[in-house]
Amino acid sequence: MSVNPSIETEEDIQIIKDYTLLPILLDMLARDMDTLKMYQDKIVFRHVIFYLREVEDSIYSKLQSIKSKMIQQNIKVLSTEMNAQGIQVEYKVRGYVHHFNMLRSLIKAELMTMLMNLRRQIR
Repeated sequence: MSVNPSIETEEDIQIIKDYTLLPILLDMLARDMDTLKMYQDKIVFRHVIFYLREVEDSIYSKLQSIKSKMIQQNIKVLSTEMNAQGIQVEYKVRGYVHHFNMLRSLIKAELMTMLMNLRRQIR
C-alpha cells in the first residue's frame, strides 16, 4: 500500500506537532529550573532538579528520534511562528506544503500530556 504523497498521514502530523512542541517544553523546563534556584537550600531541591534533568534528557532523545523520522519520511518544517493566539507552522511532506495551527489552550494541554507521558517513561 503506497501513501498518496500530497496527503500527510496522522503519523506525519504527530511528528510535526512533537517537533514543534518539544522545544517549547524544553524552554519551560529551563525557565522553571532557573526559578527553582532560589530554593537551593531546601532538602528537596536536588531531587526535583535531578528529576527535571531526566525529563530534559528524555526530551532531547525524543527530539533526535523525531529528526531522524523526519529525514526518513521526507518531512521538513519551513517556518514556525508564535503569536498571541498560538503557533502557526508551515511544513513540507514529500514535497507538498501544508499548514498547522494550534491555539494556546491546545498547546498548554498538549504540553501537559507530553510531560505526563515523559514522566511515565522515566519511571
